[in-house]
Order: sequence, then C-alpha cells, then structure tokens
Amino acid sequence: MSDAATLFETDEATFSGTVEVLGVIFSAEDDGYAVLEVQDADSGEGFALVGPVAHLCAGDRAEVSGEWQTHSRYGRQLRARGALPLDPADREGRIAYLISLRHIGPTRAERLVDEHGEGVLGAIAANPAGVFGALRGVSAKQAAAAAESWHASRAVRDLHVQLAPHGLAHLAAPIHARYGERSMAILHEDPYRLTEVDGVGFARADKIALAADVPPESSRRAQAAAVYALTEAEQQGHTNLPLAELTQRTARLIGLDPDPEVLVAARGLLVDEGRAYRELTHASEIAVAATLRARAAAPPHLDHEPGETASDGLTDEQWAAVRAAFATRISVLTGGPGVGKTVCTRAVVTEAEAAGAKIALCAPTGRAARRLEEATGHGAQTIHRMLEWMPGREPGFKPGHPLPADLVIVDESSMLNLRLAEVLLGGLAESTHVVFVGDADQLPPIGAGKPFEDLIASEIAPVVRLSHIFRQAARSMITTAAHEINRGRPPHLQPAEDQNHDFFFIDRPSPERALETVVEVVAERVPKRFDLDPIRDVQVLAPMYRGAVGIDVLNERLQARLNPRGKPALNGRFRVGDRLIQTRNSHELGLMNGSIVLLRTDDPEEEAIVVDTDEGGSLVIPYGETATLRLAYAISVHKAQGCEVPVVVAVCHRSHARMLTRPLLYTAITRARRTCVVVGDPAALAMGVRRDDGGGRHSALAERLRG
Repeated sequence: MSDAATLFETDEATFSGTVEVLGVIFSAEDDGYAVLEVQDADSGEGFALVGPVAHLCAGDRAEVSGEWQTHSRYGRQLRARGALPLDPADREGRIAYLISLRHIGPTRAERLVDEHGEGVLGAIAANPAGVFGALRGVSAKQAAAAAESWHASRAVRDLHVQLAPHGLAHLAAPIHARYGERSMAILHEDPYRLTEVDGVGFARADKIALAADVPPESSRRAQAAAVYALTEAEQQGHTNLPLAELTQRTARLIGLDPDPEVLVAARGLLVDEGRAYRELTHASEIAVAATLRARAAAPPHLDHEPGETASDGLTDEQWAAVRAAFATRISVLTGGPGVGKTVCTRAVVTEAEAAGAKIALCAPTGRAARRLEEATGHGAQTIHRMLEWMPGREPGFKPGHPLPADLVIVDESSMLNLRLAEVLLGGLAESTHVVFVGDADQLPPIGAGKPFEDLIASEIAPVVRLSHIFRQAARSMITTAAHEINRGRPPHLQPAEDQNHDFFFIDRPSPERALETVVEVVAERVPKRFDLDPIRDVQVLAPMYRGAVGIDVLNERLQARLNPRGKPALNGRFRVGDRLIQTRNSHELGLMNGSIVLLRTDDPEEEAIVVDTDEGGSLVIPYGETATLRLAYAISVHKAQGCEVPVVVAVCHRSHARMLTRPLLYTAITRARRTCVVVGDPAALAMGVRRDDGGGRHSALAERLRG
C-alpha cells in the first residue's frame, strides 16, 4: 500500500454546495494549496476544505465541489475540485467585500449598504462610477478608482470560473494584473502566453491548452515549449542555447522528442551558427558586439596625454589604467578588493577634469552610484537615471541623441547584462571614451549575458588587472580571505600578525544551531561589540530561499527578534520599522531591483506606505506598487551585488551545497565594509571554494568581438 493510501481513506460520497470560510489554517502562496475551516451554508456543519483554494479568505462564500476523504491524523476533509467565490449573503459580508475596494473604507461601505440594502452589489454592478460618485466626500478621481477596482474584482471572478477546473483558480488575480481586460481572450486563444505571468510555468499553461484540445504532438505545443525553454535559459543567464540543448529542454517539457526544424520555426526564434536565440536577444548581442568593436578600433577622441610618469601614490599598473582611459575609447579596469580600483578611478576623474572633459559617472544600482560619488567627489547616477530610461519606453539619450559626455566611467560593470549594456552603449556618442570598472571574479549579472567578462576575454580593448594588495588593505582579514577564496584556497580563520580580526567563521553544522547563531550574532553580538544598528547596518546573506537556514526562515526569525512590536502594515504582510527589499525595477517610483528601504509609516486611508530609501531620502509607495517588496533582514548574495554594508553575516551551510560556489562566497565576503561573519560548517566552505563555477553561460559575444 502506498504512503498516500495510509494517510487517506477516500469516502464514496461527493459534495456540491455553498460554504462559508471561517478561517485559514494553512495557505501556500506558490501553488495555491490551502487548508480552510469552513461550514456548510445550509446545514451549518463545519469541516476542513483542502486543495487549490488559497484564493479564498475568512468571510468568503464559495460554491464548492469535491470528494470526502478521511485523513488518518486530521479526520474527515473535503478535497476540493473547484471553489467559485460568491457574493456575500449577509450585511457583514457585503460590508467586508466593499471594504476591499479602493477608497471604500468601513464608514462608506456601511453607508452604501444602508442606502441600497440587499441589492447593493447589483446597484453597483449597474453603475459603479455613479454609485460611488454619489457618496458624500468621494471625489471624482476616487470614484473612478473604486469603479476600476470593482470591475477588476468581477473580472477576476470570471477567471476563477475558467481556471478552477484546472486547479489554477489561485492564479486568476496575477493573470488579470498582467493582461487586464484581455485576460479571458488570451486564456482561450493563446494559453501558452500565460507563461509570461509569475507562477505560471509551462506545465500549467500546457494543462490549460491540452484541456482546450491542443493536440499533444502539435507543432504549436512544441514551439511554445521551445520559446519557454529559451526564455527560461535567459533567466539563467544564457543569451542562447545550442540547438541540441534546446531540443533536449523542449523534450523534457512536452514528454516527446520534437523535430528541431519545427522548433526553430517558432515565431520569435532564430538559429545562428547552431545556436538558438530569441530574436530580440540575438539583435542585442549583434548590436553590443558591433558597437564595442567599432569604438575599440577607433582612434582616441580626447586630446589629453596624462604622461608616462605616475602621479604621486599610484603604482605603474594603476597609471597604465589612467593612460588607457585617454588612449582608447574603450578600456577596462578590474581587480579584487584592496588593489586600488577606487584610487585609480579617482585619478581618471582628476585627469579628465584637468583636460576640461565633460565627465559622467554611473553604476547599475543606486547604492553603487552613491559609493562611486563618495569615492571620487564627482556626481554619479544609476545608468537608468543617467540615460533617462524607463524600460518599456525609449531612453532620453539614445542613438541619434547621445548623452553629452566626453568620458563615462561605469562602475560595478560585472553587473551589466546584455540588455543594459546595449542601452548604455546606444545612449553614448561614438566619440565618448568609456571606462568599464569592476571585479571580474564576482558573480555574473542577473539576466542574460556577461558583457564585462566577454569584453575582457575578447582582448579587443586594453585591460588593466590590478593585482598588488596595498599594505593597509592587507591588514584586513576580509581582503585576504577574499583573495584566498579567489585562488581556490579556504581562507585563514585566524589573523596574521598586525592583521585586524574583521573576518570570523562560526562552526555550526546543525541547521537549527546555525539559525540560532545567525539571529544571536545580528541581534546581540554585533550591536554590543560595534555599537551598530542591527536593522540598518547588518545584512544577512544566504544562497537559497528555502530550507532550515534559508532566506525565508531567516527573515521570519530576524523580524520577530529585531522588530517584535512593530505596528502591522499592509494587512499584516510587514511591520512598521521592517527592512525591505524591492525585487523588481519600478522606474515610475525610481525604486530599482535590489534597493533596500525601511518601512516608516502605513496610511490605510491614503492607501500608501512611506519608506526611507537606501539613497538617504523618503518615498511614498501606493499599495498597488508594494507587491514586489519583501523582507530584507536576509537577502540572496545575487541581490547584494553592487552594495557594501558595515557588517555582513553570511550563511555557508551544507544544506545549501548545490548553490555554494567560489564566486558566490567571494561576492558575499566582499560586501562587508567593516566586519564579515560566516556561519556554517567548514566542509561546506571548503566545498564551495573548490567549485569554480563562474556561471557557464552560453554567450557568443566574445567570439563576435574577436570577429
């Protein structure tokens, strides 16, 4: 007998009827599974409802169908096949539903129910803007927003009806958020487009398509899988896939061996020298290669010679980088911590100012730009802000209308993906000298491509690798640990003579003890020893979100310890005082992926929160723009690229074994400005140091650059 059979005993009886949700026992956001406490609306009998019902909340009514089963531990349950939300049947339910609409708080909801009685929802359905606009104190703008909110809620219910038979009802809201009024048409006409929605992979879209009679062996299905496989590959960092690998990935998705010629005939795909690309990504790679080759081959535009003798305090290799910035239109400066990249960058700025050149300094993130500005004394911006670019729109500075700058320094260039490099180069004049500065040994960028690494590998432009570790930097164990890891050697855990003990390793092989130690270090040891704010000045880094010492559980425990009495905000998602991270670019708000903020206030009446940004200002964020905020007491190492914090507490545990690599450990340690504490076990650290996995990305840029 199977394990499932020992847990469940299926009854013969089925159920179909109306239930009222009394409470949520468990809800999994990722797949829509939930366990609810409900009661039969007719008999009043209470029972547990399990299955894809996470779209229901306490107080909801729903038309439910399913089969009874008996769990060996939890007793009799109804396993739902479908659960269609219904309009509330009583006054309290109607008020609760109306409160969920924008600008309709408890007082206005009660007023609507008093005025329209049991037919309030029907009255609103007939004329939403009119009913809301007739409320005293509601402006025309608020009435329009409330009406829009009403229409969206009804459209989501219609999607529920269509998606429930596939067990995907919980995806109705995100699908509507993506496609709006086109949602139903896309659902029926091109269900594979649903893979564009977070949480809808190929398997789920395929389930809907097959139910709509798309033949399993159809070319349409195979091509949709190929497009999805390439899109997924780009998210993993590849710009292309060898055709054989694309065929293999597609076969895994559809369970059949596809014809490669059928796959490459998919709309939006092409093959170049045996490599399969999405057309847009192929065009980006061609454009970046052509631009870099042309500018690297062109004579210098700036008429300035820094001289052959190094300025005071600079080494010969540093001075070579300064000279290269003026001798060629494209140059590269790279090296690890403590080798003087900042001093060298400052010298380039000084020489450019002496030459009367117009200079622009930029970096991929706000934190990196601010650090660049502090280091050089010259204004710096994010690349997006410098180019006046909001993705989805044309940049303000673009081909034909370039940024008026003679020399541009791009810091943290290892974070540039292919698309960002394309827009950056397209926004600069052909005559502009560009100096790419970065650490080539850090993690590759988020997104497709690795332009910085490919530019270095191509050897078409001068590359200066700073290698001399200055005495002051060598006094830091963080610096020496980073360089040891980069050479494939486990770092020394005890300071050498005259070294600052700023790097610590705490051996905690047990995941439970590792978790406890991380919380203790952040909440007690760091504030006591260094007099630092554990929320503002300490960043916990981990390789994975799930697991006993993953980012999710770390955030839960750290929030409970560091901000136990914070006022609940955003319906309990966060607490006032929480450290948060933005997980997607929001150019309208000026809040980029990876930006850290502190939640200061929550104003339900204005439907907005106020946060302190990592650039030193404050920002008002409407409720509708908060879905991409997450707790940030602990974040991934990838999200920490481009930033420095006073104290880093990094988790290096065997439960994260498959994610531990030399570039990841190197990047984590070099985020610390003052102190780095690694918690985990030595075996995991040694294993990560041995695994020199720089990403292994499929990219043809270096080859194209060489010609």
